[in-house]
Amino acid sequence: MNNNQQPLFVTNHNNTFGSQVPEEAGIYNIYVSPQSKAGNSKKGNPMASMDYIVLDGTQKGKHIFDRLVWTNNTQKNHDLSVKRFNTPLIAAGYQDNEPIYSIPDFVQKMANQKLAVETEWQKGDYNGNTYLVVTRYRMLQADGSQPNGQKRPQNNSNQANDGFGTASQANNKQPFNNNGAPIDIDNDQLPF
Repeated sequence: MNNNQQPLFVTNHNNTFGSQVPEEAGIYNIYVSPQSKAGNSKKGNPMASMDYIVLDGTQKGKHIFDRLVWTNNTQKNHDLSVKRFNTPLIAAGYQDNEPIYSIPDFVQKMANQKLAVETEWQKGDYNGNTYLVVTRYRMLQADGSQPNGQKRPQNNSNQANDGFGTASQANNKQPFNNNGAPIDIDNDQLPF
């Protein structure tokens, strides 16, 4: 191999298939990935899809995903949205009177900022799976990230993923296997 050639990639134990999210809930020092983006929720509301990367500790390099949705169909929802988006900005160290013009502006201002997030496992309403969700934002923790030992519940059906979007199913049924019943195939029908 030519040593003057640029490598295609370099090996990195933090860049493998397997769990890309922390294995435990807790408080994590994070920085906001520039891969975070603005978009819309399924209901069409403006939304920030945030990608936080753990800065230190045993879960360093793992990703925590967060979605902040802006709703303003009532004054109460508008006021809650202001608090929802203002809280991580203040935790990241922004001072008072910083104008935010849009959700893309919020995402841009948050990119590469450092702060801490408190997380816990919560069962989702949509499919019943359990996800690590952000419950609070804090200033960067001087004593580092603090996983709390709470791991994802074992009965969750999205706990293992091979990197190809085929999560292991808790009941071991596959979508095309006759609903778990044996499939009888005559040997004459096999290609080998």
